[in-house]
Amino acid sequence: MTYWGQGSQLFGRDRELTEVTSRLLDPGLRGVVLLGAEGIGKSSLAAHAAEHLSSMMAPYYVSGSPVLSRMQYGILSTYLGSTTAADMESPLAVLRTVRAHFQRLTETSGMQTLLVVDNAQHLDEASAHLLTQLAMSGELRLMVISRARAPRIHELLSLARDGLLARVDLGPLSAQAVHEFCVSALGGPVLQASSTVLHRMSRGNPLYVKELLTRARLQQRLVERNGAWFLTGESDSADTPLADLIKTMLASRSPAERSVLETTALAVRLPRSVVSAVSDDEAVRSLVIDGLLEILPDRDESAHLVQPLHEEIIRSLVPAARSAEIRAKVLSRYDPGTLIDPKEPSGLDILLRHAEWALDCGEQLPPEDLLAAARAANDMGDAARGMRFAAAVRPLPFRREAEVELAVAYARQGSYGRARTQLEALKTGTDDAGAWTQLSMRRAVFTGALMLRQTNAEGRTLTALSERWVEAATALAVRADASAGTPAGVRAGAELLAAAALLLDGSYTEARSCLAGLATQEAPDPEQALVFHGLYAEVLTACGDVEAALQQAQAAADLLDASSGQLWSYSGFVFVRHAFALLHAGRFTQLEQLAARVHSGPRHLLTAMGGTLGVIEGALEIHRGRLHEGLRRLRPAVESLRDWDPELMLPYAQGLAGYASAVVGDGTPAAGSGSRMTAPGYTGPRHLWLTAQAYAAAAEASQSTEGPTPDRLAALAAEARAAGLHSSEKDILELCLAVGDLAQVGRLAELTADFDGGEARALHTYAAAVASGNPDRMVAAAEDAIRAQKYLVAVESIGHAIRFYGNHGNLRRQRALIQQLRRRREELAGVTVSYLSPSLHLVRLTRREHEIVDLLLSGATTKDIAVHFTLSQRTVEGHVYRIYVKLGISRRADLDAAYRALEPGPRTASLL
Repeated sequence: MTYWGQGSQLFGRDRELTEVTSRLLDPGLRGVVLLGAEGIGKSSLAAHAAEHLSSMMAPYYVSGSPVLSRMQYGILSTYLGSTTAADMESPLAVLRTVRAHFQRLTETSGMQTLLVVDNAQHLDEASAHLLTQLAMSGELRLMVISRARAPRIHELLSLARDGLLARVDLGPLSAQAVHEFCVSALGGPVLQASSTVLHRMSRGNPLYVKELLTRARLQQRLVERNGAWFLTGESDSADTPLADLIKTMLASRSPAERSVLETTALAVRLPRSVVSAVSDDEAVRSLVIDGLLEILPDRDESAHLVQPLHEEIIRSLVPAARSAEIRAKVLSRYDPGTLIDPKEPSGLDILLRHAEWALDCGEQLPPEDLLAAARAANDMGDAARGMRFAAAVRPLPFRREAEVELAVAYARQGSYGRARTQLEALKTGTDDAGAWTQLSMRRAVFTGALMLRQTNAEGRTLTALSERWVEAATALAVRADASAGTPAGVRAGAELLAAAALLLDGSYTEARSCLAGLATQEAPDPEQALVFHGLYAEVLTACGDVEAALQQAQAAADLLDASSGQLWSYSGFVFVRHAFALLHAGRFTQLEQLAARVHSGPRHLLTAMGGTLGVIEGALEIHRGRLHEGLRRLRPAVESLRDWDPELMLPYAQGLAGYASAVVGDGTPAAGSGSRMTAPGYTGPRHLWLTAQAYAAAAEASQSTEGPTPDRLAALAAEARAAGLHSSEKDILELCLAVGDLAQVGRLAELTADFDGGEARALHTYAAAVASGNPDRMVAAAEDAIRAQKYLVAVESIGHAIRFYGNHGNLRRQRALIQQLRRRREELAGVTVSYLSPSLHLVRLTRREHEIVDLLLSGATTKDIAVHFTLSQRTVEGHVYRIYVKLGISRRADLDAAYRALEPGPRTASLL
């Protein structure tokens, strides 16, 4: 792949580079016009295209500027040294001079001339006309580089419309290209979610990506740990070189256009009619044409800035007095609504922006509005804004509820100590801070429950919190109405917390019964319904009832989607449970799609969920058998979770990373760190903890020089079975077979016979085939595994067939299967025979055979090798024969390809 980047690198521009070079070589064309936004990489692409063609074309460069644009033929002055003042009055004389200059250059170099005109948006009219004449003459090739909207190159663009020049429009980089650029620039693995945030903040503009990386590192928002990189938050880009670019851009616009840019930046999004009314509709059209402003196809034709960084920087450049003036104009024509009773729930973020804008302008908002804003921000998962609004509440009667919202915000950020301090008032009834309400009490309790779960507390602690809630809520209801009892919503919430307490203690069977009882009741509100469906999905998935789990997870996801942002703080909670249900159901493609939706969600949630998302993406690849890719995803995810682990995924992530690292032989710090399990007491959910320990045990077994040690894995599988955690048992039994413990094959076949999902079906077919001892069934099982995207299982299954034929002396069939593995390597996602379990020793080369192969590949003869090892030449020839048999080849010419397919990673050997 070709890339855009610093120095000689170019990231994500393969197609464009091919198009530009091919167009320049096209004899029917005179050159290329390369158009794109500032910073998009036009000049880098042009330089690489010129370099690719350097053996056929001699490049010469000129570059426009605002100063040269005010001079006649300013950009071409280098080639006009011999002209007189009189000549400069004649366009024909100037053209002859320039043509004569390039004719001499062509004669000297012996190659066709390529004139590269950079920053052509600054061409003066005379130069533009002269370049048009040069292009039409065909005496040289022309590559014109310009911003998309440049009136002075209209003549050159007309040549493109006439088919004499090729027009190439350069768009933004893809998310994957930005990720690969970040990896290259930082020199280590990067959390995929972090590069996605950078891609979305920059809208794929390479210059902006570089500046964001620099700024994030300076502000310590981009963190490196064990060689891996991840974002902990978005950096402030107001005081950066980008700000100077935006200032220049604003200075180049008309007053009306600047007004539009400032208004939309401050308000984030406004109906087009409002923007036009406070500035000018012609300015709106001009900015849309230039790609700075976008009109959305909604009911109001809402206008917003295309580039998020422009929005942030322009806001920072507007003085407070000017901002207040613009706000007054907007509010005179537009009512954004109220957060207390929003008319348009889908515009919750816009309402929060207007509240924030009011505070920026020094306005005193009513405490009711501030509390509503704090709750809305916290419910959207935006703790920073929730904290700001809650802290702005001043009147004493409202402080109680404000303190609750501060606690919620602190808990969302992981500041549990500060959150507990805020919630201490739960033990009292009424004081100067104001009385409790049922709403604030419930929010305090749910926040407390969240903290208990995320700190691995015991279930009885959560039960005690629930009991205090029921007691306090009942007393509050009785004070309002002596005949009242415990509110129905409080009873339902307490029962939900009882199920959560059982999960904290790892009692999944009891929790399942509790939740099944709640399933017959109607949830009092969407939040409790979402929590119920999420917890039920978690329990059902862990117990192996994955189809029912998927129904519950989908119900939670539907509530999340329908909440218009009011339940977004539960995004990670819902995503993890939905993801594991899909994972254990073997719906890998759907899980990829689910992860892609998270990548396209709100940026602040993506930053908070980045480590969790990376673990799920890594687990998906591990389940498929793509261990290298899984480890690439897991390295930065593990380091990110050490910083913030809202779903308690770190132990599971470490187990996965340690196993993948051990199997693929990756000894880098970022890989090896995955095998170091967390401190005692930090286990996470029981089903994931058992699986994490199993992966760690499998990693240990794969590195053992004394053969597999299956006892630990078998014990963990038995523990999972006794607890009814059949999904964990399935994963552990699969690991048992992977390390060579075939004694578990019968139990795996029995378990997966009634287990829902494509993954379980593939495992059942595989286990049954191995148990049968029939090699044809093993090969057929491999085909089923490939269809289910279980690539490592496919290789293992063929490996068992290879072992069978080896044991029975059928070397021809054995070699045929090895060749089949090599031919299907791409289909098997790069998994090779070297990943087979240690029990398949007849396919593996011995250490001495590896050494001999290395020497053969370095050019040594059998006589050389015999001298090196002090062996007879006949003995070495015997070794070579056995190596050929194992690799399924008959001549030395096939050795390199066969050995690389069998054993990944180069080895080196020397006779010296």
